[in-house]
Amino acid sequence: MKTNISLFDTLQQIRSQQHNRQQSLLASYQQKDKTKEPVTTPGKTPTEPAKPVQTHADFSQMSARQLGQWLQQGLKSGKIVPEQEAVFKTLIYSATAGDANNSDKAFNFSEKAQQGLQSAIRRKDSSAMLFWGNAVQNMKKYQGEKLPQPTA
Repeated sequence: MKTNISLFDTLQQIRSQQHNRQQSLLASYQQKDKTKEPVTTPGKTPTEPAKPVQTHADFSQMSARQLGQWLQQGLKSGKIVPEQEAVFKTLIYSATAGDANNSDKAFNFSEKAQQGLQSAIRRKDSSAMLFWGNAVQNMKKYQGEKLPQPTA
């Protein structure tokens, strides 16, 4: 059992390091992308349907960007302990698969966390049960909470 916990902790650290590297690459890519001028055809203006702005946490229909902003706010305010950061980053990473184009697409993070918990239960992996169980509990606790609004 001790070996499984050590192995899980090691794998979790590796995933966290990979995710941190990916986030820094994504941030640098987004910064470069902001400096580019939008491509338009002469005489036409780009039209994009306005997306409704979500003002309260709904983990069953939330974008990865919103979950990331909620996570950062939770860490700063102390609602989310740093040990729990990894589970939410895992959810964000699994939803977007590292693709920046998916960061504004709505995902059901509650379902993803429940699936992780069910998988841990099937494997009888107590550390993973704790990992995913805390995520599910936090999502239920903060469901409906006001989301941080992006600054323009």
